Amino acid sequence: MGNPTVKHISWLFIFLLAPHCLDAQQHWWEQEPLRILDLGTSFGQITYEPAAKLAAEKAAQFYNAEHLDIMNMPAGLDDQGFFFRSKVAGRQNEDFLGAYVPEAHRRGIRVMIYFNVHWYHKKFGEQHPDWRQVREDGRPIDDVYSTGTSFCINGPWREWVFQVLRDLCAYPIDGIFYDGPIFFPDTCYCRYCREKYRKLYGGEMPSKKVHRGEAFQKLLEFQVRSMNDFLRDSRQVIKSINPEIAFYMNGGVRGGNWATARLNRRLIGEQDILGSEGGFLGGDLTRIPVWKPGVTARLLETQAGGKPRVIFSASSQKPWAFSVLPAAELRLLYAGTIANAASVWFGMSPSEFVLPEMRAIAEMNRFLAEHKQYYEGTRSEATAAVVWSDTTANFYQGSDAILMDAQHVAAQSRVGDLEAAFSGITDAIWRAQTPFDVLDDTSLEQENLGRYKAIFLPNVACMSTRSAERLREYVRNGGSLFATFETSLYDETGTRRQDFSLADVLGAHATREMAGPMRWDYMRPQSHGGLLQGLEHELLPATIYHVRVRPDGSDTLIQFAQPLGGRYDGIPAASSDPALLAHRYGKGEVIYAPGDLGATISEFHLAEHLGIVRNALARQAPSAVRIEGAPSSLEVVLRSQQNGSRLLLHLINSTGEMTRPIQRVVPLENLHISLRTTRPVKRIHTLMAPGELKAQAAPGEVRFVVPRLQEYEVVVIER
Repeated sequence: MGNPTVKHISWLFIFLLAPHCLDAQQHWWEQEPLRILDLGTSFGQITYEPAAKLAAEKAAQFYNAEHLDIMNMPAGLDDQGFFFRSKVAGRQNEDFLGAYVPEAHRRGIRVMIYFNVHWYHKKFGEQHPDWRQVREDGRPIDDVYSTGTSFCINGPWREWVFQVLRDLCAYPIDGIFYDGPIFFPDTCYCRYCREKYRKLYGGEMPSKKVHRGEAFQKLLEFQVRSMNDFLRDSRQVIKSINPEIAFYMNGGVRGGNWATARLNRRLIGEQDILGSEGGFLGGDLTRIPVWKPGVTARLLETQAGGKPRVIFSASSQKPWAFSVLPAAELRLLYAGTIANAASVWFGMSPSEFVLPEMRAIAEMNRFLAEHKQYYEGTRSEATAAVVWSDTTANFYQGSDAILMDAQHVAAQSRVGDLEAAFSGITDAIWRAQTPFDVLDDTSLEQENLGRYKAIFLPNVACMSTRSAERLREYVRNGGSLFATFETSLYDETGTRRQDFSLADVLGAHATREMAGPMRWDYMRPQSHGGLLQGLEHELLPATIYHVRVRPDGSDTLIQFAQPLGGRYDGIPAASSDPALLAHRYGKGEVIYAPGDLGATISEFHLAEHLGIVRNALARQAPSAVRIEGAPSSLEVVLRSQQNGSRLLLHLINSTGEMTRPIQRVVPLENLHISLRTTRPVKRIHTLMAPGELKAQAAPGEVRFVVPRLQEYEVVVIER
């Protein structure tokens, strides 16, 4: 076998002389967008090809980094399938890691080790019973992915993990990626967690069954703190050996993270990169927004504190792990990610890696490699923002918890469905071709809101007093809000207030009454034009539910009608319940919909409801970009570089054949685009289909034509 110390020294020498040596000012993971491959060889295929051949095949598809599976886990991880030297290995296998890393480095591929820290073989768990996570009823968890168990980060298992880290870091690797760790909806109540909780907080751990109130807030804080402790200690092990080994985990999703304790804002401090499964698509894709990866990237940008972001995308349609999405869907996943300033990661099996569809990813990899300078150091130019509230997701009765691969824990109530509320409003903004950012609770409490002309609050029901006060100040100083349903009616622990915290801003007071479900009922416009432009009908479909409110100084633009006994029960009379209010507050304007407008849009996509949001955008935050006659399936993202001297207009075309997965995108021809600008334009050119565009100057704007758009194009405007 030779001397492993000598081997490691020689590998380190090769690594230091490699052409991808470290920039003096930046860590390697900060230098350019990452094109990461995870070839899922951990299901018994670690050594299925020679190291040199495998590295060459990955480089040929233009990947510059990877998550390397070096531990077998066909039914969960154990200590039998390590293909590297480890002091805790239960069996000595081939040292494939030692052979592979130099081959990858020679081809410009950074090697980050994939380390699963949430799914373990049941037999391995039986060998270490005190490592396992425990349910509230005292039973160890035994159904992870239906076949495995999971271990607790507060127990003695953590020392086993740290030894594996030391063994891995003895090689000249570039990073370590944790898949996990997570808690589960009814874990962990092992004796180590109970002891740690008593020491930190006193008393016994409360139940996770009721996720609201101060007791649950304390439990969530405990689990997030435990997660942070585990990441901190892992990071210290890694960085003490080599500070240039990147470290990060599979982060929190846009959903209720109370079950898993993966709160990105709290955990980013111990990570070098922030990543999330924004590109995992599963089930009925007609119910999955095509903008999912891009919106996730926007949220990660808000949460990452300036650190790089990665969107994890699966090439398969879940729950089928060994399948492949059509090439058009793969290109759209890729485009939505890079347009919103995130790096890409694609996970696939070796059988998928050789399929024709992979050419789509390879082409996008090559494009990004050749044009990486247009994706570095960019800034969003959006003047509209929509809020995703983690607080509401974790404490509100209408919020799902999301686990792994889009597995859901059902909300305690479907009234006020938070995911649907966010998706509906976001979809309306997206279809209005208005660039937008995604903010969170920390943004509302601490960050500059003044750069936005309008902020949309899709049922941000749980809101701290601090957030409410800052939004009040924002509107008082001239900002605009668009709020729906129960926004600000609950505090940050999910406890219902007597009235909206933003009652004075909304121009409405809450009652204790909820109306609905409105299955075939209507709303009546009270005027025409303005915010009701294009809504000329006498009757508009009602939202599914609405809060009964009392207006206070606001104008009622739309009124709910009296409920009908049946769908053919005659013309409904007006009720006293407002459906849309407009209110001046200070220098700003607030539009408030007491109904669950977002959830209703998500369910039915009615033109009248989309029109309400579109009109609000046009009034409160008119887009800097106008595209004549384009379908609403064309997405617009506007970013800038070099202090605004370069604008980057990303166009993503998801115009398919009225179903998903999208087999073929319908090209768009001769897009006439107007861009508002206060600076003279020197040059306009495109990147995907390289070409120079003729600029036509007009007062306060520039006009040009994009001849043809397939899935994706970038228009570069030099000013």
